[in-house]
Amino acid sequence: MNKKLLRKEITDFQPTQRAPEYDNLKFTVLLVRPEHAGNIGSITRLMKNFNFINLVVFNPVESAKIIRSYHTQGFAMHGKNILLNADIIELNNQNDHLEKYKELLQNFDLIIASTAKGMHYKNIRRLATFPAELTLPISEKPLSIVLVFGKESRGLTNEEIEFADLLLRIPSNNIYPTLNLSHACGIILYEIYNKIHNVAIGRGIKPVLLANKNDKQLLYNSIKSLSKSLKIRPYTAENVFFSFKNVFERAFISKKELNLILSVFSKLNSLLKKGKIYDD
Repeated sequence: MNKKLLRKEITDFQPTQRAPEYDNLKFTVLLVRPEHAGNIGSITRLMKNFNFINLVVFNPVESAKIIRSYHTQGFAMHGKNILLNADIIELNNQNDHLEKYKELLQNFDLIIASTAKGMHYKNIRRLATFPAELTLPISEKPLSIVLVFGKESRGLTNEEIEFADLLLRIPSNNIYPTLNLSHACGIILYEIYNKIHNVAIGRGIKPVLLANKNDKQLLYNSIKSLSKSLKIRPYTAENVFFSFKNVFERAFISKKELNLILSVFSKLNSLLKKGKIYDD
């Protein structure tokens, strides 16, 4: 393979890239009535992991001062800036909760809420899909999407869920289906990150580069040549070729792996043509 092109491919390599079709999607994480500042800090760390930057904390149990405290920043780690820049909405009168919540949601085009309930589908309001099954819209115009999570002790109420366009539930053990708030948030953020990004294998200064079609074609040509050198009957040779091809196409083969395999086939071809293949 061309070493100059290989060096350029390594230099240009990016482990993850936002898929162009999802460039117009803007995401916000909305925590409704969270009870523990530590969970909020942990969520901002997860948001940093998966490249989400917009956080709204609505009507929290603990004060904004505690949420932004040095102690909570310890949970946030590198997500500290997300925590400090979060929009924290505190209410003086809890009777205003539902009305203010409704007003807040009017700022978003698509509302995706989460629930731990709805396993037996007895509650029609809680019919949910799994995060892996979520289909995100492709929009020509900017689209604002909010991911809504309820309080740790009870999740979102039926009244809060009524304003959602979509409802997600994470599949889990029937005996104990409820996840910690930050864990549930992390799973959903990961699933969405995976959907809106093109993820490549490898990272760092020496990434794992996958073999492309042209690379594999070199190997396939060598396999065909080897079959001719071994004087395998045409019908059998064709089946042998497609057997190798099926295996290699199902696998994630790196350029390095393909080079090593190709060198073996090339060496065999060379020895066969020189008549130097023999038993020990």
